[in-house]
Amino acid sequence: MRLKGGLFILFVLIGQLLFSQSKNEIIEQGDNAYKNENYASAAYFYKKVIDKKGVSSGLVHPYEARSWVAPPKKSKAERDSLEQEDVDTNSYGDNIVVLHKLANSYRKNHDYLNAELWYSIAVKYPIDEIDEDLQSSRLWYGEALMKNEKYDEAVVQLEEFKKETPDMELSKRADKDIIGCYFAQDGSSTNAEVTVTPSDSSMNFGTSSYGVNYFGDEMTIIFSAAGPGGTVKDEKSKEESRYLSDFYVAQNFMGEGYASPTNFNPPINSENNEGAGVLSIDRTTFYFTRRSAVNNKEVGIWVSKNFNNQWLPPLKIDAKVNMEGYKSMHPALSMEGDILYFSSNRPGGMGGMDIWYCNIDDYGGLSDPINMGPYINTPGDEVTPFFNYFTKTLYFSSDGSGGIGGLDIYKTAYNEDEDSWSNPKNMGKPFNSSKDDAYYIINKNQSQGFLSSDRIICDCGDEYEGSVYCYKIFEFGQPEQVFTLSGTAFNAETDEVIPNALITFKDIRGKMDPVFITTDGEGNYKRDLEVGWDLFIKAQKAKYFGDAANLTTNGLTESKHFVQDFFLTPIPLGELEIPGIEYDFDAATLRPKSKEILDKLVEFLQLNDNITIEIRSHTDSRGNDDYNLKLSDKRAASVVKYLIAHGINKARLESKGMGETEPLDDCSKYDDCGETGKDDCDCHQKNRRTAFKTTSEDFNNVFKGK
Repeated sequence: MRLKGGLFILFVLIGQLLFSQSKNEIIEQGDNAYKNENYASAAYFYKKVIDKKGVSSGLVHPYEARSWVAPPKKSKAERDSLEQEDVDTNSYGDNIVVLHKLANSYRKNHDYLNAELWYSIAVKYPIDEIDEDLQSSRLWYGEALMKNEKYDEAVVQLEEFKKETPDMELSKRADKDIIGCYFAQDGSSTNAEVTVTPSDSSMNFGTSSYGVNYFGDEMTIIFSAAGPGGTVKDEKSKEESRYLSDFYVAQNFMGEGYASPTNFNPPINSENNEGAGVLSIDRTTFYFTRRSAVNNKEVGIWVSKNFNNQWLPPLKIDAKVNMEGYKSMHPALSMEGDILYFSSNRPGGMGGMDIWYCNIDDYGGLSDPINMGPYINTPGDEVTPFFNYFTKTLYFSSDGSGGIGGLDIYKTAYNEDEDSWSNPKNMGKPFNSSKDDAYYIINKNQSQGFLSSDRIICDCGDEYEGSVYCYKIFEFGQPEQVFTLSGTAFNAETDEVIPNALITFKDIRGKMDPVFITTDGEGNYKRDLEVGWDLFIKAQKAKYFGDAANLTTNGLTESKHFVQDFFLTPIPLGELEIPGIEYDFDAATLRPKSKEILDKLVEFLQLNDNITIEIRSHTDSRGNDDYNLKLSDKRAASVVKYLIAHGINKARLESKGMGETEPLDDCSKYDDCGETGKDDCDCHQKNRRTAFKTTSEDFNNVFKGK
């Protein structure tokens, strides 16, 4: 009996040892898959350790050109045993870390329902790990709830996370997420005039479709999809193209919709994953993202040149963009092709994936990358930039700015005058959803475009269990933007309205002829504008000096009504002094300070191109009368000469030396003013002046645009 008992104990010990070894091997397999970003397989192995009843894998589809290694397939018996409500949540023993990694695997695999389930368990078993990602399960639980549109519950978890980890940098992310939860439930976040609908099956085929971009013009698009018939290394191999991402091109004929897409084929497409491409405006250079089919971490930006209508084998851009050990993806270009935008998790950023850019020289050389800074980038991920040439607007997606859930689409406009970007604005619903929304593009008229979103659960078939979301292509439409302008012309001195004032619209870039309208009997005017206009607008009226303003619709992505009033000053009967005009002593030479002032007079005469003026130069009473008269003639002539040299028509200018004939003050009554010699005083300075007087008005040249 003792022998039998000893053997029994020995068998038990051996069994435990074998189980322990098997368990450790399974965890190691899960850890290897997790490290290589194959989260479907990681979830499979971790679930074997956690759930005694079976295994739940969840299918992952190519996501941002990610490759996929399928987890082991389950038997029907295993699938039948995997109802979520049967999960054993009572005892995890020494598997707490595995539990948190399981939840993370589902989150990173975009299986939001399973992520919510396992985080709800994991937060009950906090761990003290160096890995901040594992420490933050309650934050990820809150974000999983957001993705599943359970905003009130999400706020509870996010607030609890802040209490537990008040000093963590991620608590700031929780703050933004809380704001996002309230924003998502606020009716003002929804634009009722926008429609977002899934594209048809010609574009949404296979396991995933994403990343539409215009290919040279708006009648041709290129996008990525993983489906049957794609590029594989060896047709005889067991490799399945439905899990590998290729480029496809589709043409829109006569505005009737896009025809069936065709595979872009090698050398651009390969046995790896290709996605997120952009073609230069001259159609000679194609930048795109390529991810290795065997190593999810190996992802970079490649470039191919078109020669004799053939695409050359692409080359991987050097370390300026593709830094070893880091990801670079999602290229975008400026209109001139001199700036390359991309997303990367390279060192020196704000955290996670950031938007960077490189300047491109005339020979295609790249500058060192520049981070776009904290206005755009966050400690989270910023990805999929798209630069709209016509509005100078950069669109991108971020999960770190307090959006509706997951990646949200934002926009920021470039201000050339200030050389800066505006604060990014969340595009709201329905562009954004509780899931991930990215790859936004919009056409020139701002009326239609595409985006990619995983807001719809994938059709995984009966072979796999899970709630995996994958990118599909969506089309959106919105009313064409309307820009209008109105205003009133006023008398600047009395605030009375001025009827029949002439309003002139000039294109600053000179691409269209001037347009003229007049104010009505109430002094009002109005005009429709178009997108991409840079206008100089001025108001004129006989017997008034004009007024002007600049207006642009560049960078505007929403309809807007402008109001621009003008205030016209009555032309005085006498002369107007030009203050600050100085000459060298006893000479007609203009000093540098005088030239700065005359530059402003040039602008004044360009605005008031309907008037002819007489430049008058005055001297003080010291010296010989004839000499003062000649000197003043020369000084007035020097001013006219300067104005002509700076573009003012000489027919609009006259010069006249007044000498000492029209003093503004009698200096003889001041004791400190000498009438002869070099003695000077304020009175003499007052009388020494340059002025102009309006002599006539002619609007003929105004209508000629001269």
